[in-house]
Amino acid sequence: MRPLVGVTCHQELASSTGSARRYSLGHRYVEALRRAGASVVVVPPCSDGELLRPAYRLLSGLLLSGGGDLAPEVYGQPDTGLCRGVDRERDQAELLLARWAFEDDLPLFAICRGIQVLNVALGGTLIQDIPSEVPRALVHYGAADQPREQPQHPVEVAGRSRLAAILARRGANRQIAVNSFHHQAVLEIAPPLSAVAWAPDGLVECLECADRSFLVGVQWHPEEMAAGDPVQQALFDGFVAACAARCALR
Repeated sequence: MRPLVGVTCHQELASSTGSARRYSLGHRYVEALRRAGASVVVVPPCSDGELLRPAYRLLSGLLLSGGGDLAPEVYGQPDTGLCRGVDRERDQAELLLARWAFEDDLPLFAICRGIQVLNVALGGTLIQDIPSEVPRALVHYGAADQPREQPQHPVEVAGRSRLAAILARRGANRQIAVNSFHHQAVLEIAPPLSAVAWAPDGLVECLECADRSFLVGVQWHPEEMAAGDPVQQALFDGFVAACAARCALR
């Protein structure tokens, strides 16, 4: 049986002239998970935990997808006015899901916004805007016309980390090239988590929790690279393998 993986999505206006909204998710998340052997269900934002919990209970794994910024008040900071695409209903839903997954040891893979949600859910904070807050930072947001799969900068991976072990299965060493589409980043790391990869400017690129079956967050977008890069696909393969092990226990 294929494990069932829930993937969060974002909300957007259905048209520029109306108020109707729709849920949206990049198809490459689904493709990468299916290549790894998962069945996929989309989990739309819902701030009511009583409505969200029944769907969560069906899952063998959770993927927190990319998207807009978290509202600064959820991690105790004043709003600098530089946040983009804040959706408070999505914030509430994903913070709940991340905390439930951590408590239940449900395999969790967090991508871009997802690593930020994970960090905040467990007690960490964020840099609200890299260009204005981090002197001499790299450019972490590619140009509008840049192909989504194009690498932006290298990442250095710590040895003896889960990430290093996953990448080594595809022959990767401890430095890999990643794409980059974010202007926020991890600041204070939540106590249960450890940083295991960094950009050359010192910004955190991966968080893990060693005492969970699979809890990994990355700041780049491996789903955009995975179809043509076995190293990036290996992240989904490792995640879905953990989900399959969870499914076998049901």
